Amino acid sequence: MRRRHHHTETVVRLMADARDEQVPALAEAALAEAWVSDPKAPRRIWIALMHRPKPALRFLFAPAPDCPHEPRVRLVTAQPDWVVGHALHHPDPELRAALAGVVRTTDNPALLKDLDGALSDPFAPLPAVLDLALDNPHLCRPAPIGARYAGLAAVAILKERFDLLDSYDLEALVPTLVRVAGGPCPAPAVEECRRRLRALGPGPARERLCLHAIEGDAEALAAVADSGQEPASPHLLPLFLFRTEQWERYDALDPDGVLVDEQTRHYDEDVQSDLAAIARRNGRREPKQWGFSDPGF
Repeated sequence: MRRRHHHTETVVRLMADARDEQVPALAEAALAEAWVSDPKAPRRIWIALMHRPKPALRFLFAPAPDCPHEPRVRLVTAQPDWVVGHALHHPDPELRAALAGVVRTTDNPALLKDLDGALSDPFAPLPAVLDLALDNPHLCRPAPIGARYAGLAAVAILKERFDLLDSYDLEALVPTLVRVAGGPCPAPAVEECRRRLRALGPGPARERLCLHAIEGDAEALAAVADSGQEPASPHLLPLFLFRTEQWERYDALDPDGVLVDEQTRHYDEDVQSDLAAIARRNGRREPKQWGFSDPGF
């Protein structure tokens, strides 16, 4: 595998740097042949071209009339990884803009799924991702059948197609509702997300909202405070009551802090620090600090 990568990089260098006019043409023809004949070649070629914007633009965006998806360019025929990420972050502005153009127009299911993932990723820059997604005419639609990811719901919300939200798995939808409600989004979208968060019935979606509240999300905390929602799970309730500062109920449930100590081990340092600050503010014993471990619940 390493030898194939080395060979691909060599051919890309020849295409980009050779002075003899015939050599780049031959190199590009070799890459084009590998692109269609070897299923693993597009990934290798993409990696080799990432740091060579001009050859990448020439090769990846060459017309591909037989491509079954829009836009009909070579890049879209292979469903390569990282298109969405580089459309947001690639250092070369020309290549970044070209990749963004693909994301804005494509109907390729693999690329749309990657865009859905970026919309669902709490660490992705939401305004920048939405800027791409809102332009794509193929994204304002019901949830894919059987799919539990819900990033594309943000597009329906921002285009005020609130009717489409009922097609999504409600538990999977909660993080999107929380994120849009807390983002720099238009007032109708924010209001709709907040309304839905406050109207969750018993079940997995409410438990998911309560987890967001335990983790300190401001919108989730406001939603549970306004609506009186709380987790049905006895496992989550002590820490939820601690986070929401319901001290009378908390003291009756966990007077020695043993349950909260055990729960706290499943959260990262930021959450543990927040809980310690809540304890200090209220003159209470701080939960035991732990190294983070997988919750497993």
